[in-house]
Amino acid sequence: MKSLLCGSRRFLVFALFSALLLSACSADAPRVALADLDFSLADPGSGEKLFNQSNNESPACSACHSLTGESSGIGNSLGDLAAVAGARVKGQSAEEYLYWSILRPGQHLVTGYANLMYSRYEDSLERADLADLIAYLLTLD
Repeated sequence: MKSLLCGSRRFLVFALFSALLLSACSADAPRVALADLDFSLADPGSGEKLFNQSNNESPACSACHSLTGESSGIGNSLGDLAAVAGARVKGQSAEEYLYWSILRPGQHLVTGYANLMYSRYEDSLERADLADLIAYLLTLD
């Protein structure tokens, strides 16, 4: 019985260490920094296309997020996003909030929603695409 408890403790320590290691890995800095995005050249029209269609095998944002004010059941509505994005996280601009919400969606969960957002947009969006998408999202009010 004592060896079973010892083995259980080892497993618990291993599981805890693994969880900490995995959470640390997910906090890696994105390959494209917010400072690298040139919003003066961003095209909201291209961002709208990215919002509505799959890009490089990643799902379209519109697959989970509505723009009507009604939740799709999976993701929150983005109908008033431009009006609230800059106030969601104290000290973050609307652009910064959206940047982190897209590239590290687990950082900013809207109350009532689980962390179900696709987390690999960083792999499918180029720098200009990301700026275009954020510029489009900032037109939603």
